[in-house]
Amino acid sequence: MKKYTTQKIALLGLLAAATFVLGRFLQIPIPAVNGYVTLLDAGIFTVALSFGKKEGAIVGGLAAFLSDLTSGYPQWMLFSLVIHGLQGYFGAFFKYRVLNWSVSGVIMVGGYFLATWLLYGFVAAINPLTNIPNIIQTTVGYIVGALIAKLLERTGILHGLAKN
Repeated sequence: MKKYTTQKIALLGLLAAATFVLGRFLQIPIPAVNGYVTLLDAGIFTVALSFGKKEGAIVGGLAAFLSDLTSGYPQWMLFSLVIHGLQGYFGAFFKYRVLNWSVSGVIMVGGYFLATWLLYGFVAAINPLTNIPNIIQTTVGYIVGALIAKLLERTGILHGLAKN
């Protein structure tokens, strides 16, 4: 079992808070599905690619859960905890980034498809206004997250902290 240092736990808390801010305060409402599109995924993928899959899962699940809780969408909280946690885990699971993006995207879009089906019915789940924004969100999030992770790697800001 991997042990986390106090420094690593504090860093993950700060990263979860920063990702929460991206998810909470930069939202585009989607009234048709009683939800929103956000930059939350960019924070999740930055953490996953910079620190690893377990850290991506922790930050992704926690930030998404808190974002839904404070945004007035509590019906999505538990779904988001699991979906974005898995998205963060698989965002850095494979050697090839296109596989990371593909698998984590399927998890995110498919997860919210199933959650929408459970909450609002099949017709709501197959509505393009449900799935297209999720595809855009995870794609933009992965591109932005990969760019930020590469920038952090090149600058050496995370030297000694990332993937320990």
